[in-house]
Amino acid sequence: MKVIKKLSILVIGIAVLLVLLTGYLYYFRGYHGSMYTSAASAKMKKDYRVTSSGDANGNGVSNIKEISANGVKLAGTLYDPLKGSINNTGGKMGFIVCIDVPRIAYGQAGISLADMLESDYEEHPEHYETAGGSNTPDTPYFFRRVRNVYDFAKGNGMLVQKAEEPKIGDIVFYGRYHSTLVVGVHDDGTYDEVEAHPKLVFVQEHKRKKWIPHDVARILE
Repeated sequence: MKVIKKLSILVIGIAVLLVLLTGYLYYFRGYHGSMYTSAASAKMKKDYRVTSSGDANGNGVSNIKEISANGVKLAGTLYDPLKGSINNTGGKMGFIVCIDVPRIAYGQAGISLADMLESDYEEHPEHYETAGGSNTPDTPYFFRRVRNVYDFAKGNGMLVQKAEEPKIGDIVFYGRYHSTLVVGVHDDGTYDEVEAHPKLVFVQEHKRKKWIPHDVARILE
């Protein structure tokens, strides 16, 4: 009986710790703002061009400054260990994957990447690898796939292949399945980027990185 009682106390203790840990991660390591990813939000113009000096959401801050600041604020957010699976449980708790970094940073500035992709798909479905219908805007994760942002940029003249230098707002592609966001550039040629990656656990801002040519989506003009 004593053993059973001790085991019961241990199980209860572990359960309490798990609840507390989950609560901490949810409230202090999750992102709970708007991502501006609903297809019901205002449509972007068909040419998709956004100027750095413009102010898409009309709050008095330029797009380039706001996107940079929004990206930096995501540092410390927990990477979604489920990667959107199990009915996007992690995403609903505010945990994010790599492509969510630019999605949120742009979205909070009033620029919806989801709307861009949906509108482009309606006009040019040939830009995308639909995987037999499993990769379309009708599927839950179309807007959270790096390769779709890559294909959008490529199809609309926004993809700079092996870019010689980074610019703030660039979505940097490490292949077709991982991306980061440039949030700062320096006179010495180094740059700052924000990255969400499972190996990092939490979103991190990397400062003063040496630039190595990568393909980038350059949405800001």
